[in-house]
Amino acid sequence: MKTMKYFVLMALFFLSSVACDGREKNIKFKELPVAAQTFLKDHFDSQRISLIRKDSEGLRTTYDVILADGTKLDFDSKGEWTEVDSKPAAVPATVVPQPIADYVKKNYPNAAIVQIERDGRGYEVDLSIRIEVRFDSKFNVKRIDD
Repeated sequence: MKTMKYFVLMALFFLSSVACDGREKNIKFKELPVAAQTFLKDHFDSQRISLIRKDSEGLRTTYDVILADGTKLDFDSKGEWTEVDSKPAAVPATVVPQPIADYVKKNYPNAAIVQIERDGRGYEVDLSIRIEVRFDSKFNVKRIDD
């Protein structure tokens, strides 16, 4: 019984030390994963980069990029984008999947997509008219919040 308590305590100690070991550091463009470098060149080549930060927390690494115009981008450990926040400007059309762009154009013709996030479940977009639309991975609308 004491051995089990000892094991549980050690496991909790280890997990708490890993969870609290978040490390952020500023890095250079060439230190980003290649996929993130390519994404930035393809969609934001005319923008100057103000800051690139690598955030290592436990076993998870993410990258945050801030451009001179205030646009914020998040990338996962492989360099795949997870969020683009261009508020108040529009997210570049080349970033937005076509089915999402078509839906927004049809249903909110006077709105711009100012933020887009993606994860394994789908996408969420914030519109300039303060509406959020959630899409599943097949681009079906799942939720609309205003």
